[in-house]
Amino acid sequence: MAALLKQAPLEFARAVYGINDLAAGRADTMAAREVARAQRQGMPVTEERAEQRARAYLPTAGQEHCPRCWVVYGQKIPLRFRLSTPERPETAACHACGAEYATAPDA
Repeated sequence: MAALLKQAPLEFARAVYGINDLAAGRADTMAAREVARAQRQGMPVTEERAEQRARAYLPTAGQEHCPRCWVVYGQKIPLRFRLSTPERPETAACHACGAEYATAPDA
C-alpha cells in the first residue's frame, strides 16, 4: 500500500504535464493523450481537480484501486496483483488504463 500511495503525486504531475502539453499544442505525448482521452469520455481534467484527487487517494487493503484512473478520471478501478518472481517484483496492474505499478517497497 505504501508503494501505491507514492504513485498518486506522480500521477498528478503526469496529469499536469498532459494538460500543459495539450494547451501548448503537443497532443502527441502520452500524458496529453491520456488527458484528451478523459475529456472525450466527458471527464474534464483540471489541475485543481487532479490535485484534490491525488491528495485524497487512499487505497484500503483488499480494495486497492488505480492511482492514475482515480487522479485523471475520478474512478476507482480495482488493481490486479501479480506475485513476485525471481525475474520481477510484485506488481499491480489496471485493466482500464494499462498502468502497472511495482508494489514491493524496495522495488
